[in-house]
Amino acid sequence: MNLWWVFVTVGILLMAMEIITPGFIIMWFGIATIVAAIPVYFGASTSVVLITFAITLLILTVFVRRIFTNRFAGKGGIRTNASSLIGEKGVVIESIDPLKATGKVRVRKEVWSAGTKSGKPIGVDQIVVVQAIEGVKLLVEKE
Repeated sequence: MNLWWVFVTVGILLMAMEIITPGFIIMWFGIATIVAAIPVYFGASTSVVLITFAITLLILTVFVRRIFTNRFAGKGGIRTNASSLIGEKGVVIESIDPLKATGKVRVRKEVWSAGTKSGKPIGVDQIVVVQAIEGVKLLVEKE
């Protein structure tokens, strides 16, 4: 009986399910299922098929998954939204005065409330670099 095509179909379906789930987990089960179809095609016993599946899955999840996640996400992860502003340059459009808790900067065409980590005031039209984000306020320092 030709069950190998069932293994291949299930493997492809599992790999397709990876599209809707994050984390590179289900894809490895799909690939291992397709690899397990090879001994099924040649009529191997159930124990050989299970061992092939288990070894393939172990290798893929332990070694290959680590390579994929490091390559696509990077060691620090992907910076998104406001966290992507850290390290960006901006211009002070309202004086930053830590005592009055006032100040605004323009970064990437957007205006943000701003403060300083050092507590030193920064005047208008000064170039600053975003050091951190505290709530909805950018913490900046002079360039």
